[in-house]
Amino acid sequence: AKAQKMYHELSKETGEFFDFMVEHELFDLETKPGKQTGGYCTFLNTFKAPFIFSNFNGTSADVDVLTHEAGHAFEAYTAAKQIPFMDMVFPTSEVAEIHSMTMEHFAYPWMNAFFGEKADDYRYAHLMSALEVIPYMVCVDEFQHKVFENIGMTAKERRAIWHQLELTYMPWRNYDGHKFLEEGGFWMQKQHIFVNPFYYIDYVLAQTCAMQVHFLCEENREKGWNCYMDILRYSGKYGFTDTLHKAGLQVPFEDGVIRTLSEKAIAQMEQLSARIQGGGSGE
Repeated sequence: AKAQKMYHELSKETGEFFDFMVEHELFDLETKPGKQTGGYCTFLNTFKAPFIFSNFNGTSADVDVLTHEAGHAFEAYTAAKQIPFMDMVFPTSEVAEIHSMTMEHFAYPWMNAFFGEKADDYRYAHLMSALEVIPYMVCVDEFQHKVFENIGMTAKERRAIWHQLELTYMPWRNYDGHKFLEEGGFWMQKQHIFVNPFYYIDYVLAQTCAMQVHFLCEENREKGWNCYMDILRYSGKYGFTDTLHKAGLQVPFEDGVIRTLSEKAIAQMEQLSARIQGGGSGE
């Protein structure tokens, strides 16, 4: 109910979309015995409708999952009205993840409804995670390239490569004496490496775009929302870089993009931290 209220207040388009999802019961959110793990959005071609699947566990991750998958679902719901071939409602993954990750940021102003006085704690943690996960994602991608270049590696050699990449991209990590992890065993926990090789870098590309839209919204919410809708309209019609240029965003590969976003994120986190220490929850 809180999400439905949020999406009605966010925009006319998202309000209509979420009403459609609720009316047709296009969610399976709660954890149940024997239920498949994970969370995702899929599309029911026959009904021209998105469907959101997740396993709520009573943590802030429930909000992350709902808003993230709602971003995918909103794009599919919008595209299904315009595209005659239902198998084409989802664009390529690096663009599709912009829809979902940006929706997570769009939800910031409504976090008081979910977390009350802890709303700024959520915003701070979410923004910190969005920034901190970038070097990890890059680490995963480079690791895959090195492994696929030499598929005859031993397990120990793969761990050694991951260990060296961790030292490069995430030197702050401390495994507190856990031998297997200190030797590079952490790479094995990332499911994408096993089931969707080379997918994971798409999250980095999308995250930089989502953060650009987020900070654009901070300056002018209407302009930020229109940019997001442009991305939806161009998705699938153009390649990644052309989609961004047409929507008025910078391509992540351009010099200075990551630095600028990092500086803006750090500045916002400092503001949130000051509010938290001051006892405010923000609106």
